[in-house]
Amino acid sequence: MRNEVYFFMFNLLIILLSTINSEPIDSNNYKIARYIMENIDTMEKCTISELAKQCYVSNSSVSRFCRDIGLEDFTALKQQITIYAIQHKSAPNKFKFQGFDDQSLCRSYLLSVIDNLNHMYSKDVENQIKKVAKDISKYNKIAAFGYMQSESVALNLQFDLQRTDKVIFTCIKIVDQIDYINNADKDTLIIIFSESGAYFRRLFDRKKPFKNTQNKPKIYLITSNQDVSIPYVDEYIRYNCRHDYASHPYPLLMIEAMISISYTQLLYSQKNTIGDNFL
Repeated sequence: MRNEVYFFMFNLLIILLSTINSEPIDSNNYKIARYIMENIDTMEKCTISELAKQCYVSNSSVSRFCRDIGLEDFTALKQQITIYAIQHKSAPNKFKFQGFDDQSLCRSYLLSVIDNLNHMYSKDVENQIKKVAKDISKYNKIAAFGYMQSESVALNLQFDLQRTDKVIFTCIKIVDQIDYINNADKDTLIIIFSESGAYFRRLFDRKKPFKNTQNKPKIYLITSNQDVSIPYVDEYIRYNCRHDYASHPYPLLMIEAMISISYTQLLYSQKNTIGDNFL
């Protein structure tokens, strides 16, 4: 299973960061990922032997690293480094947002965040949050995932729910998320945080999950994409979003908090009802 080459829309920076965040600091994968990140501007001309030498590992360790992060070989890694170099040129535009004022950056940013949050609410969002809270109370096997910043929201949900002794699974590495989803069954609830709605397209770009749809997990997709429709997604929580730097991931964080609050309310109302009936 772990030797399988995964097919997903690759984001080299995110993959390297997730490797650094999840691998032991003295592991070969950590050393290689960190070296690439710190020297990415000069990596296009680097050979596999040069990379191995700089990281004090063998050529085979570099090849294994490539497979572990979902690539076929070192050539594929070099291709991703080239793509990153092209995309990185537009990086400064990432930080633009509605109402941007370089003379009052903090104020304009905060007002822009608040303005976006004011537009995210709908009655349907509230109803769907109550629905997912009920499902969280029903399922014993639960996982939450996200891509890039959205995974931090999944981690928040994991932390918040454990306060009520509800343990859910999440992981940072994309290949581990794919592994979990591929092996999940109908007794599992999976909650996906994805502002763009492109989570499954990114992770399963060429290889679709759930060959046996009769045994697939129940899936919620929380997204600002009003049009996305995926055959194996069961429920959507769709919110309004402006799609600029001041709009993400704050709506997802708000929804995560509301899910946790709603689940806690449901949990304690059930306990009180049981207590009343007992008395």
